[in-house]
Amino acid sequence: MKAKLFPAAFMLYLAFLAPMSECVAAEAELPILSVSGRGMVQSAPDQAAITLGVVTRAETAGEAQQENAAKAAAIRSVLANLGVEDADIKTEDYNFRPEYSREQGERSVIVGYTASNIIRVKVRNVALVGDVVDAVLANGANTIHSLDFSIRDTDALRKRALESAVKDARNKADAIAHALGKSIIGVHHVSENTGMFQPRQSNGMMMKSMDGAAESTPIDAGTLSLSADVHIDFILAR
Repeated sequence: MKAKLFPAAFMLYLAFLAPMSECVAAEAELPILSVSGRGMVQSAPDQAAITLGVVTRAETAGEAQQENAAKAAAIRSVLANLGVEDADIKTEDYNFRPEYSREQGERSVIVGYTASNIIRVKVRNVALVGDVVDAVLANGANTIHSLDFSIRDTDALRKRALESAVKDARNKADAIAHALGKSIIGVHHVSENTGMFQPRQSNGMMMKSMDGAAESTPIDAGTLSLSADVHIDFILAR
């Protein structure tokens, strides 16, 4: 009895698969139009990071260390007066080393000590960047290693870039389909690649002479750009 039921069940299974196979084959035969699109947005930075150095030299280790600590404390104090939070001030590196005489033919001897303190400061108000640079240089910093501008929240900007990229792809697809005498009836596949906002960097800033007549440092934040790319396979009507 079971042997007689098996061929009938198998035939029923094949009858069920046949329409599905025809649908898959029909879908596979639909013409596909592959198009790429790009979108870009620009925005002004709303925060900055300044990496500065405090380098002190003295004949004794204690003098070099104490002078460096005093200048670092003065910098923290003036930053607090400008509204910079303690959490936004971070020591990136601290180095302490002896300095040796290098005269030829003589035994190297210690002639002094150098203390180097590298501090990174986050400035959440870009309008204050010039004031911060002036203040830290006037209160003990003698090197500015880098100045980086960035954007705090990029989610909304990333969405705008993606929307622009999709519109660009659709406009291209509509133009191509129209030229072919076809119409778009659906989307088969979509892939995207969104970039990251790269901080605008100014490295190796030259230290200016700090005196009573020195003018304030002009700092221009400029704008940052973010691009997004999409690849869309549109389905065309036959």
